[in-house]
Amino acid sequence: MEGEAEVKKTLFSLVLLPFLLLYALPVSAVEKEERTWQDETMYYVMTDRFHNGDNKNDKEINNHDLRAYQGGDFTGAAEKLDYLHDMGITSIIISPVFENAKGGYHGYWITDFYKTNKQFGSLKELNHLVKEAHDRDMKVIVDFPIMQVSPSHPWVKDAAKADWFVTKSGHAEEKWLGQMAVLNLENEAVKQELIKVGQWWMKKADIDGYYLSDSANAPVSFLQDFSAQLKQQQKNFFLLGGNDGKTDIKHFEKSGLDSVMNAELAGLLQEQFKNVNEPSNQSAALLKKESEESSLLLANYLDSSKTDRFTKKTVEENMFPGTRWMMALTYLYTVPGVPVVYYGSEVALNGEKGPESHRLLSFKEDQELIDHMKEIGELRQKLPALTRGSYEPIYDKDGMTVFKRQYKDETLIVAVNNSNKTQKVTIPAEELDRNKELRGLLEGGLARPEEEKFSLILDRETAEIYALTEKVGVNKLFIAALAAVYIIFMAFLYLVWKRGKASRQ
Repeated sequence: MEGEAEVKKTLFSLVLLPFLLLYALPVSAVEKEERTWQDETMYYVMTDRFHNGDNKNDKEINNHDLRAYQGGDFTGAAEKLDYLHDMGITSIIISPVFENAKGGYHGYWITDFYKTNKQFGSLKELNHLVKEAHDRDMKVIVDFPIMQVSPSHPWVKDAAKADWFVTKSGHAEEKWLGQMAVLNLENEAVKQELIKVGQWWMKKADIDGYYLSDSANAPVSFLQDFSAQLKQQQKNFFLLGGNDGKTDIKHFEKSGLDSVMNAELAGLLQEQFKNVNEPSNQSAALLKKESEESSLLLANYLDSSKTDRFTKKTVEENMFPGTRWMMALTYLYTVPGVPVVYYGSEVALNGEKGPESHRLLSFKEDQELIDHMKEIGELRQKLPALTRGSYEPIYDKDGMTVFKRQYKDETLIVAVNNSNKTQKVTIPAEELDRNKELRGLLEGGLARPEEEKFSLILDRETAEIYALTEKVGVNKLFIAALAAVYIIFMAFLYLVWKRGKASRQ
């Protein structure tokens, strides 16, 4: 019986062989290039609401009050880096690390730029988080507010610094932030002090960049000098600007920033994916315009610490959030720009802007959504056309959108059917290559040119990333594999017959 089992094992392996030869072909022939910031996939960690790894700093927590600290800290974030890395995240943005006024869980009520928030941990623990991230080849960016501090900041009370402020106690645009002191960035002393702060943390914490989250109204001259001084210290240091949706992207083009949050697109995407059958032509037109006119790397997102959760929109439409997120994230990961995922999106966290949207992450995983993020994250890292390629809209109607990304010899077609019925889109063969085929990388679909056109058919609420590849024809290796299977199969039948005959005798 042992010999028969071995034959069965061999037979099974040979049956698999032709299929492995047929399907395990390389998707992309584009050589892997040196990683740059445009290749990143980012995740915003609100430290206090992420994960509690050290109970020793839990002095001010109150889990019954969303306006109070909930216990997350640097140690907790470090403990969950594998969770993020496995999900395809390559860079993390962490909420402001600086000392804050009482209750400043979000990090924006700054009282000292040179101290860490004790609720999150010490500089040593922040350094540990950064080192652990770097050990996993992940980059770390710190949210660094440059325009506002807490009214209780010592600078506010210093009479000699009266001209450091536009206002010492004004209403923040975000009502939940309350009263804030607004810095005068036109003041040379203020500018030099903030540059000094930026350089200090670069040196002390070995971080890779700053997210200037409130830079929408910062003077371009300030941003230029800030950028020049920091990049003189570290050439590849990344500077990401915040935007309020009211400031034109062109405002930032001469600022020295590397990237800006794409607030206009975020608003369009929330509307586009909150329900099925929503138009996508506005997003496509904006992306086309930005890819042709903007020199900045744009950071695309669906929600942030200062907006309603995208999940809230989907729930208001009586839609299932998990499916809505899968559709929206596929689009976010495949259009030009860097995707920025706000913490909790992977479990479709809900909430209205402010503390309601800053709920503690429970890590009760929506495994289907997380698996999908892993899959699209992996493709984003493997396919340069998704991070560096040109962008060409092909089709937009009734919730179905198709576009092409191309980089060197790699051509991808992304199709997103955000409608309530099966959709079919045809692409003239001459626009691609009539001698090749489109192979689906998510659902495994296949489209070959027939009558001089490729036909893409997608079920409702599904998406596919197609790679234009060589046709898989019947080749000599495949025929040889089939022949080997046939010979072994016949030998196996003969062996079974012979042993059966011997046992009967």
